[in-house]
This record gives sequence, structure tokens and C-alpha cells, in this order.
Amino acid sequence: MARKPRGSAKGDEMHTLSPEPPLTFPQSQESEDHPRRDFLPSYLLNITYPSSKKHVDLGNKIKPSAVSSAPDVYAHAMDAGDRSDPTPTIRSHPTLVLALTDPDATSRADPVKSEMCHWIVVAGSSASTQEPIKFEGIETIFDDPPESGFEFTTDSSKAYELMPYYPPAPPPETGYHRYVFVLLTPKPKSKDVLAAAGLKKPKERPHWGYGKVGKGAQDWADDNGLTPVGAQFFYAKNKKQ
Repeated sequence: MARKPRGSAKGDEMHTLSPEPPLTFPQSQESEDHPRRDFLPSYLLNITYPSSKKHVDLGNKIKPSAVSSAPDVYAHAMDAGDRSDPTPTIRSHPTLVLALTDPDATSRADPVKSEMCHWIVVAGSSASTQEPIKFEGIETIFDDPPESGFEFTTDSSKAYELMPYYPPAPPPETGYHRYVFVLLTPKPKSKDVLAAAGLKKPKERPHWGYGKVGKGAQDWADDNGLTPVGAQFFYAKNKKQ
């Protein structure tokens, strides 16, 4: 089980995702507009940066130089025995959407650009959960998506970038930032929402295009009919503090 990271020498308060369910949707701060939202994970995420061989492990610390290119990501469906809720074992992979967000931009103390969107990638569905889905063979579909949104393919051998990978680069003297991977899938009552309406690409990275501090992955997921099913995260900070 992962150890809870300590704060930096400057006294940063470190908030983590618990290694046991429920997990909490990432956010810069809790408010009436953004109440705390917990969820029970049904997928485990195995995330490794191949160039540096660094593994993301529920709040470990990784240098920004080690995450300069997109990671390898495996999503493993959990059996009912792997979690505390009674939900039956998932028999097939739905379409999965992976998002990477920074709820601490520009800093934990002054999150004026929170949340910052760093990556959105979509993997097609498959008929079995015996093998994990790997986000590989990534292709960028478009720079300027049509107003109707992104209509994905169900080809599970490919993954498609809706938002290209933007390497984490916390500014100097801003302490540790949380970089949170959230795995999303269509909500139970909207299984065909992605095919029918398409995914909307954020207009810009700060605030996930909503133009308001604190807006981010949770808002984008809600607007696209998605719900969280897994998460991972790490801490990074600029060497100049």
C-alpha cells in the first residue's frame, strides 16, 4: 500500500487520493458549485513513463523532467472481490476516456488557472475484460473539432487524443502540484452518449475551457455524460522553490 507523501520543506499541505475506495474526484477546492464527490473505482490504472521508467503510485513524487512525454497506460477491470461494493464483475470493456488534470495551477495557494487540462485520450470498447485496455497507437484526430463533437471509433486496437499530451511543468516557487489521471466511462443511463453526441474538446486548457477558477475535469465529464471509474496521481514541483 502506498505511503502518504509528506509536505515539502516549505510546509506544503499534501492532499492524497486514498489507496482504498472510495476515491475523490480531483478539485482545487470544495465549494457549493464543486461539492466533494467520492466514487468507488471499478478499474485499476497502471501508469508508467517509459522514457524515465517512473511509475505513478498514488501520490509518489516524480520530477517534471521524467514526465516530458506521454506515459504507457493500462486499465484493468476489477473483479467484485477486488473492491468493497457489490457491483457485479464487468464482463466487457466499455469505451474508456482518460483525462490528466492539474487542480493546483498555478499553485495550491493561488489556483488561478485551475484546473489545467493536460491530456484527454479515448480508447475503444472491447468484448472481454480478460485483458486490460492499453492506451496505445495514439492518433490525434483534429486540432479544431466540429461543433457536433468527436465521434469515436470502437476499434480497441487504437486510442485517440482529444487533447494532446501537455507535459506537467509546475512554475518556480509554487510547491508541489497534484497531477491526476481520471478514468471515465459513459454513465449507466447514457451508454450511447459518446456515439450519439460526441465528446466536446475543451476550448482551452486553463479551467478546461470554462473560463472560471476551479472548473475542470468533473465539469467536463458531467457535460459529456461521463462518470469516473478509476484514478491515479503523482506530485511534481519545479526544482526552484
